[in-house]
Amino acid sequence: MKSLLLVFCMFGITGCNSNIPTYQQLVDYPVSCSKADEQLKHLKEVQQFKNFNPDPDFLSEEDRAYNGRLKATIWWYAYRCNKS
Repeated sequence: MKSLLLVFCMFGITGCNSNIPTYQQLVDYPVSCSKADEQLKHLKEVQQFKNFNPDPDFLSEEDRAYNGRLKATIWWYAYRCNKS
């Protein structure tokens, strides 16, 4: 019974993270101004979920790269889609 409960817990945890893109998925993120609201909402949810320390000195190399790519993708929307 305990092992069955553990399996359900693992699926629950994995399921929660299924919407979190990998670093490569962030690199290949399909940026589109026509879908900016939806995609920005998703990226900001990822940013909240990851909750990286604002001081990069406290991040691992992988987290620094991921955080940088995430911020760059969010910045792309601010620069490209809100330009008049």
